[in-house]
Amino acid sequence: MGPQRLITVHSLFKIETSVVNMQQPLTKSNQVRTAVNNRRLVVHLLRQAGPLSRHQLAQQTGLRHSSLTYITRELIQRDVIRTQGKRDNPGMGKKQVLLEINPDLGWVVGIGVENDSASLVFLNAQGQVIDRDRMLLREPLELLPQAANNRITNWFARHGKPNGKLLGIGVGIPGIVNPNTGVILRSTRFGLENFNLANAMSEVFSVPVCVDNDSNFATQAEARSGNAVDTEDFLYFLVNTSDQAQNYTISSLGASLFLNGKLCRGAHFGAGEIDTLLDDKPYGIVEAKHLLTMADRQGDFPDELHGLADHIADTLVAMTDLIDPCSVIIGGNLGLANQKMLTHIQNRVNEKNVPIPMRHVNVLASAHMDHGVCLGAADVALEQALIGNHSCMLDDDSLLAATVNES
Repeated sequence: MGPQRLITVHSLFKIETSVVNMQQPLTKSNQVRTAVNNRRLVVHLLRQAGPLSRHQLAQQTGLRHSSLTYITRELIQRDVIRTQGKRDNPGMGKKQVLLEINPDLGWVVGIGVENDSASLVFLNAQGQVIDRDRMLLREPLELLPQAANNRITNWFARHGKPNGKLLGIGVGIPGIVNPNTGVILRSTRFGLENFNLANAMSEVFSVPVCVDNDSNFATQAEARSGNAVDTEDFLYFLVNTSDQAQNYTISSLGASLFLNGKLCRGAHFGAGEIDTLLDDKPYGIVEAKHLLTMADRQGDFPDELHGLADHIADTLVAMTDLIDPCSVIIGGNLGLANQKMLTHIQNRVNEKNVPIPMRHVNVLASAHMDHGVCLGAADVALEQALIGNHSCMLDDDSLLAATVNES
C-alpha cells in the first residue's frame, strides 16, 4: 500500500464550530444538523485523503472515538465505506484498520446545461471521473429528462454500465434556482418560470436530483478541486457562447460570490445574476479563430480581442469593488486561458478598482473551464448520496464548512 497522505481538516475545508447558547436547549433540528455535518466531515476526509483509520479520523476531525464509531458503523452498514487493509500503529498495540469510500457503491451524473448543448460527467463513488460526454439540446428544456436518459442509455451502449447503481444526478442551469426544491424560479435563457426540474428528472431516473444555478455549481468545483482551493473570498465569472454563422456570441453571463468561505446565494437565490447585461446589445462577438487563441495559454493577444477583454474587465471592476474578493476566476465555454489576455484584464481591473493599500485582485482561468458546472453538479449529488441527506443546500452556504459539535 502506498504512503498515506498527511492532510489536515483545515486544508480541506473551513471548520465552523457550532456555537450553541448554553442557556438554550440543544434542539432536535440542531442535533440532526450536527449529525449530518459530522457525517459530512468524515466523508469529506475519506474522499480527499482516504484510506484513513478511525484514529486518524479522530485526530483530524476532533470528534470523539465514540462518535466516530457510530458514524463509521452507520456508513459501513449502508455500504458507503469499507475496510481496506491495515496500517501499523505508531505506538504499541494492534494495527489500525483503514477505511475508504466504497468505489463499487455506485455512480453519479453531473449535467451542465449551456445554451443549445450540455456537458456531462460520470463519477464513481470515490469521486473519480469515469468519463465525460456532451449532448445537443434541440428540444425545450422541459424535455431535458428524457433527452438525458436517452444520452446516458447510449453511453451505456458504448462504454458499458459502471459498477453499482445510479446514486443521484446534479443539473446546473442558467437562471435563478431554489436549490432546496429544485425549482427553476426564472430562466431568461430558456423562458421558464417556476418549473420543478428536480421532480421532472426524478420521475425519469427514480433517484435524488440536485438542481442549482450553473455558476454556483462551477464555483463549488473550483473551491473544492480547482484554482480556488483554500481561498476564502473569490468571485466566479461564467461566460458562455453560442455559435452564429462564422462567429460566436456571448449569450450567457453568470457570477457567484464566495465570501468568508461560503457560497452566498442572496435572499431570493439571485446573487450574481447578471444576465441583464445582455439585454440591450451583444456583450461580445468572437470569431471562431479567436476562440482558439483565447484557449491557448501561451498564445498571442491580438488587437481584435482587446475590446472584449476591456469589456470583461470593466464588468469585473464594478463587481470586485462591490464585494472586495482576493481573486476572480473566469470559466465557461468561452475557454479563456490565454495568459496575456488574462493579465491584461487583471491589470485593467486593478488600475480601475477603488485604491486600497495592499489590495491586488488576481484574475485566473478556471481549472475546469466548460466542465466546471457538470463537475460541481456531480460532486454535490455524490455528497448527498454518501451522507444520506438529499437537501441540495445541505448547509452548502458553507460549501467548505463542516460542523464539529460534541455536546
